[in-house]
Amino acid sequence: MKKQLMTITLGALLVSGLTLPASTPVEASTSYKVKVTTNVLNVRTGPATTYQKVGSATLGQTFKYLGATGSWTKISYNGSTKYVASTYVKKYSAPFIMPTKGTLTQGYGPANGKYGYTFHNGIDLAAAKGTPVQAAATGQVIVARNYGAYGNHVMISHTINGQAYTSVYAHMDRLNVVKGQTIAKGANIGTVGNTGNSFGSHLHFEIHKNKYVYSSSTAANSVNPYTLF
Repeated sequence: MKKQLMTITLGALLVSGLTLPASTPVEASTSYKVKVTTNVLNVRTGPATTYQKVGSATLGQTFKYLGATGSWTKISYNGSTKYVASTYVKKYSAPFIMPTKGTLTQGYGPANGKYGYTFHNGIDLAAAKGTPVQAAATGQVIVARNYGAYGNHVMISHTINGQAYTSVYAHMDRLNVVKGQTIAKGANIGTVGNTGNSFGSHLHFEIHKNKYVYSSSTAANSVNPYTLF
């Protein structure tokens, strides 16, 4: 997102995360993860003990769920498809879903400062003007307006498994929600646009733990969205 320092500040908690390479196609969908429920779990190239072991997972580790074959679960392991025994993992719904279909053009993390910030607090998803934007999780709209660097933007507060979050959807063309409205996960909240400090049609998306806090140089309390999909 091409933006200057904003003055909206509501709380603080430092959180860091992983980054994805630019130009990665992504799309909105319901996503699932699996959590390992045993001390050590073998990871294999195929759905049987006869397939090669390529690594192991430990109790509490989580992976993206890709499906199931018989009694084996397909997971994303170090960026590729691998298998683990279904008996030793628990499938669950990821807290958030991708808010729109698009292409990742800027990831979460350090930035070069060209546009007034040295840390990018969210992800940018390039998409055609008018592409639907959906709520990444159930919550209440706390901001829905045209203001500052974000242009037309929405902020939604969420409470998931006892943890409070705030999600941000910026540079939108049209807003379909109003402040105070309760929104279901996946509900249409507007469309992708090119408003505010934006150079090209895209959605800038952020997730913050607790209330929204912006910093142009640090993560502040923002979280890499890809750790929650």
